[in-house]
Amino acid sequence: MLGYDVEFGHKQACDLIPAQKYSEKQVGYMACSLLINEKDEFLRLAINGIHNDLISRNEAFQSLALTFVANIAGQEMAEALTPDVLKLLTSGTARPVVRKKAALCLLRLMRKTPADAQLVSADSFSPIMAQLLEERDLGLLLSCATLLLGICARSGSAGYEQCQFKLVRLLERLVALRDITPDYTYYGIASPWLQAKVLRTLQYFPPPEGTALQRQLHDVLQAICTTCGDTAKSSTINKSNAQHAILFEAISLILALDLNRDLLATGVTNMGRFLSVKEPNIRYLALENLTRLALVPEVLESIRSHQSTILANLKDPDVSIRRRALDLLFTMCDDGAAMEVVEELVTYLIIADFSMREELVLKIAILAEKFAPDVQWYVDVVLALLERAGDFCSEDIWHRVVQLVTNNEGSQAYAANRVVEVLGRGSSHEALMCLAAYVLGEYGKLIKPKVPTLEQFKLLHERFPTLNTSTKGLLLTAYLKMLLADPDNTALQNEVTSVFSRYAAQLDPELQQRSAEYLVLAQDPANAALRYVLPMPKWEGRESALLKRLAATEGNDADADGAPPSAAAAADEALSPSPNKVSLALGGVTGIATRPAATTPPPQAVPSTHTPAAVAATTAAALAARKAPDFDLLGGDELPYTNGVATPAAARAAAPPKAVDLLDELFMPSATQPALSQLAAASSTSSALPHAGGLAMQGSIGPPVQPHQQQQPSAAAAAAPWPGSYSIGNLGTYGSIGMQAAPQGSMGSVGFTSVGSWGPSGLNPAGSVGSTASMPFAAGGYPARTASVTGPADVSMAEFGSKQAGAGAYLGFDDAAFGPVDDWRVLGDVQQWHKALLTKEKGIFYEDTLLQIGLQSRYTRSKGELLLFLGNKQTAQPLENLALLLSDPSPAIQVVMGQLPAQLAPKQQVQVSLQVTCMQPFLEPPRLQLRYATGSRQVVQELALPLAPHKFMVPEPQIGKEAFFERWKSYHGPPLKLQQMVERGQPLGIDATLLLLRGLNFGVEHLYLDPSPNNEAGAAYFVCGQPGAEQALLCQCRVEGNPQNRMQFRVTVASPDAMLATSLKDMLVVQVMTAA
Repeated sequence: MLGYDVEFGHKQACDLIPAQKYSEKQVGYMACSLLINEKDEFLRLAINGIHNDLISRNEAFQSLALTFVANIAGQEMAEALTPDVLKLLTSGTARPVVRKKAALCLLRLMRKTPADAQLVSADSFSPIMAQLLEERDLGLLLSCATLLLGICARSGSAGYEQCQFKLVRLLERLVALRDITPDYTYYGIASPWLQAKVLRTLQYFPPPEGTALQRQLHDVLQAICTTCGDTAKSSTINKSNAQHAILFEAISLILALDLNRDLLATGVTNMGRFLSVKEPNIRYLALENLTRLALVPEVLESIRSHQSTILANLKDPDVSIRRRALDLLFTMCDDGAAMEVVEELVTYLIIADFSMREELVLKIAILAEKFAPDVQWYVDVVLALLERAGDFCSEDIWHRVVQLVTNNEGSQAYAANRVVEVLGRGSSHEALMCLAAYVLGEYGKLIKPKVPTLEQFKLLHERFPTLNTSTKGLLLTAYLKMLLADPDNTALQNEVTSVFSRYAAQLDPELQQRSAEYLVLAQDPANAALRYVLPMPKWEGRESALLKRLAATEGNDADADGAPPSAAAAADEALSPSPNKVSLALGGVTGIATRPAATTPPPQAVPSTHTPAAVAATTAAALAARKAPDFDLLGGDELPYTNGVATPAAARAAAPPKAVDLLDELFMPSATQPALSQLAAASSTSSALPHAGGLAMQGSIGPPVQPHQQQQPSAAAAAAPWPGSYSIGNLGTYGSIGMQAAPQGSMGSVGFTSVGSWGPSGLNPAGSVGSTASMPFAAGGYPARTASVTGPADVSMAEFGSKQAGAGAYLGFDDAAFGPVDDWRVLGDVQQWHKALLTKEKGIFYEDTLLQIGLQSRYTRSKGELLLFLGNKQTAQPLENLALLLSDPSPAIQVVMGQLPAQLAPKQQVQVSLQVTCMQPFLEPPRLQLRYATGSRQVVQELALPLAPHKFMVPEPQIGKEAFFERWKSYHGPPLKLQQMVERGQPLGIDATLLLLRGLNFGVEHLYLDPSPNNEAGAAYFVCGQPGAEQALLCQCRVEGNPQNRMQFRVTVASPDAMLATSLKDMLVVQVMTAA
């Protein structure tokens, strides 16, 4: 339809579907498929006609209905028509052409329903699927395999174990027996599409348990590798493509099931041959699969034999192939091949495409640090990077060289010599100059007999004018240190003091202050060197920031306060000692404690490893695994170091258990983790190079620089009264709607009217709209009512109740009374988690030292779906008697809870679905009582569900102005129209106000309803009731900001229901007060 929406003919098209003539029915289905989408209300008119066609005996009608449903069906149609489609799929009388349409139609219906809403249960549908896989018709088998693949990819293979044997038999029938008709033979290959589908489906199943089934699968895969691996005999490109598709899926299956190593070796041989073919797609897939195969240590040596061919692919015209070749080289690198690979990559860096130079530099730096035989070699590699691609080198790279050189005295003179050589060749990249300033300023004195200090100064200063301000600051510091190291050099002193004198009058305050202070220090070098300018101390041990940057480059999300799991492990390993290798550890520390993050994949599902990001993440993990210890990512195992300093055994034993976030993939790091600003403040003295370029200052020189003070509104402005007639009325007319001012005490004829007056003390109530107090909405949301933990029964009465209960505490129990119970505590503020979830879709619902619960929600009109993710954080003990009970049922909210297992194994995570339906306005949400036990502990927590009326509101940003103001003026005061003054601690901008209102589902358009730029007005419909009998209540709001002081606001909410108005007003007031 040329992309245009057609707004007519919908009903007439739906009326043609029940017609008895095939031509009319066909036109009806075709028109509906073009004119109507799955959310269109007209689609409901066709459901009955589709149902009649599905249950009819006319195969043409059945095919039309199935085709239409497979293209248009949504969730509502899925709930209504799934039984009819299942009946056709399992019918013994229907022809295969109808049944294969039914299989694909069922797949569409399953995809259009929520993941936890099972249209068909595995227990009842698994035998049917196993029977379908024994059909003789290959077209039907292909559709059934596609259906099973979709089921496994969506919810895992649990419950469908009996289908694994059927799939292997089907694969044997295609590969070994070739029991097919000629119609399904493609260039002599038995149904390659079906083979690829079956191989991919088998990747979602665990390895076969029976010996016979294992041997059967091994023989089939061996036959595939032998037959499809020899593509030289292929006469056409089409046959080669079919063979390659089967072969690549077979190799993926071998890797997924961890089968015989002989099969892996055969796969490596085939992939090696594909590296030299002309077809770029085949080479790309070969490089990608070899990257995955390189993670298996047994075949790594076989892959290394193709290193020259892989290096040749770095020069391929296709950038995607060059990137895959780089990933493969990075993955296959180890101690034996590191030096050769790094040297080749450094040579390739000169001709590398600019789009991949940054990634290439980062990976070279990581490999050089990880596998360096000594510090001198590492310095050479990094200097080569800075010289050839300095513009693509981040600060992390030269920072790392500084740390290593500072902590290894034997390499300091060597580093200074190498820096002088590189500068002598004319390089002047910013990062190189930063490194040169530090190295020559600190250690240039060690090479003074070979390179005079004045010559070192000239090498640096000749590039000074082209550098940025921060680098100039580093060079000024280096000049001072050179002068203090050679105070008797008159020529050097004249040059340096001349620079300081000139830049002491610079406009830039940083350079000006440095130069002025350094000029004073240069007058007395001996005293300055003794008291103020001290040598840089050794750096404390820390993890490398390079692996974090690699993960960010590849598209992985790193935690705010730690590296992702693979990067953290690799960083630990980078600082760990190994035999016959010089440790690159800092300060003698060879281990770093990092916070591992754990993720839980879908049950029985094999995560995708075909994306570059997934390959990169797996690669980093494999590099770490080759040398690093095997850390327990879920249990939070820690190395005996904290921030690079060894922790005494007693202190480690007394330390509380480390918080483990089981739900990193669901939401951002938990509130138990320190804020990024706190981490930065705690490590600001050691985590980065000093701003003064390595100048360790004692005492003070001159007045300190005052930090910039943020401007605050003056006291006069803060206390200035608002105009008493401040309203839309005093702005004249807006369009065709009169905005006439009205006297206090009455509502204007049309539009908003100010009620009361603004004064220094806020709103003075007047007229009929008062400021009657309503039920307060707590700033932290609805708090958890109770929390209790019980321990062993032998607790003395003297010990009972000796500790005052607090938020998340033990409710009167003494810490020492229960022994192991001391470890239990709530890891955060339950009220703050609740408050955050009131305006977010996902986040932490509850967390203590044993259990973490995450929540993800979505709402559609009066219905909502909440998914609770419960994770046992313990490594040894299960959580028993686990229960979630609705402790405070509410007639306003109907809650249907899914099944929760009574026991949660260590490190296990499960999800529970809650279906909620809003039946009427409410003030407080339902509450859940959480219960579980572990050992002698009994934990009971009562938690409020993060439900509020705005969750069930539908925004109405384009409501008619006449309708809005007519309804607005019909409310003459409490309890249907409520108003409250709000005063914040800091100003709130207009954009933030709009974002706040839209976050509460109010439809707001700036200057649409309220022409004042300081005010915002909006509307939304609160929907309650069961679907089909829903009731919509119009809710209106207005937030007026003081134009002279944006810290004062007046909030007005109107609704036809008093309880609804109260709840929305309280929520809006809290959000205005606490908005950032």
